[in-house]
Amino acid sequence: MTTPALSPWVEQLNALGITVDGARHLVSLDADELLDTARASTGLDDFGAGEWSERYAVLMRSLEEESYLHLVGRLLARHDALRCLRNRLLLTDHWARHPEVLAEPVTAPVFIVGSARTGTTFLHEALAGDPATRAPATWELLHPVESLGDESWRAPADASVRLLHSIAPEYASMHTSAGDLPNECIFISMNEFFGDAWGGNHTVPTYDAFMGGASPVELYQFHRRFLQTLQQRLPSRRWVLKSPLHLGRLAALFATYPDARIIQTHRDPLCTIPSTLSLVATLKAMRCEAFDVGRMAPFLAMGVAHGYESQLALRASGEYPDDQFIDVLYADIAADPMGTVERIYEFLGWDLTPEGRAGIQARIDQPSQHTGGGHHYSLADFGLDADVERAKVAAYQAHFNVPNEV
Repeated sequence: MTTPALSPWVEQLNALGITVDGARHLVSLDADELLDTARASTGLDDFGAGEWSERYAVLMRSLEEESYLHLVGRLLARHDALRCLRNRLLLTDHWARHPEVLAEPVTAPVFIVGSARTGTTFLHEALAGDPATRAPATWELLHPVESLGDESWRAPADASVRLLHSIAPEYASMHTSAGDLPNECIFISMNEFFGDAWGGNHTVPTYDAFMGGASPVELYQFHRRFLQTLQQRLPSRRWVLKSPLHLGRLAALFATYPDARIIQTHRDPLCTIPSTLSLVATLKAMRCEAFDVGRMAPFLAMGVAHGYESQLALRASGEYPDDQFIDVLYADIAADPMGTVERIYEFLGWDLTPEGRAGIQARIDQPSQHTGGGHHYSLADFGLDADVERAKVAAYQAHFNVPNEV
């Protein structure tokens, strides 16, 4: 595939880094300096306990030494790291001053999971249209403590999200986002410097290897405290959350939320794998001067196949509570979204009120790429053989009746 195009203004800004022998001279990613800046900007000093600091240190070294960040990429990386450090300071202070927050229940949260590009975003946004449902909006995920008492944080959060569409116009055809729209739990895990967006957005092999041995238990404990905090702004709502990355961490998820329910979406992997790779290529182009998505293609395909095989075994054995899952085909979401929602509500035991149905239908009626448009790539574009990859996922497709799309 061709390298995703960046807007002319991005190329012009990146040229500033070239003229001074490297963007590193203009934008610092020094780990200690960022910690000091976060402290100075908040007046706080306690980042909270846990293993986050080791992950943070490895990530910042990997970003500096391996990621080939251009100037815009360094600005984005510095912004994200500083935002997450500030959030840790503000959250730790908030919990110290309001310990009662951490006693609040998070009851039967619903998690939408499934491989990337399987309709999870469309379904998340649709379900969030019900006024009785609580889905975390982008602006409060980015600024959890500030959002509790200051609605003005919506505008800068929206602007920072839309900046990504401006950097790489193709991105808008892959994933729509805005400050007020629901968004993924990756924006919670970023504050723990735990995988997900950090590895997906950058080329950080040392960090990725380090994260291979990381336990997600601490991550989900933080995830719960994060939700307890957001509940202060809109309490007594049922949570609907979303991220494909939960799929590989369901044991830790159920350990933290034993009453959680899982909506798992399914689609032909021979469609989702190349679409995911093209998305990753665009995310990396926004930040990195050089990257090779083709090299990661066989590893992603292998990981997808292994993940499905492992999950089938865990659900069959009872290690994952199969009765807490509902399986939803992408084809059904696309063909009959309201009928799919009705089936989900029946499974969850929720009442679909007239107000809820109207709100969901309004979300469904909004034009979106999530159910059929957008960008298209094939396995061959990434050097993968369709027959070989089809054989790897045949058992998964047969078990969930996932139709071939290619």
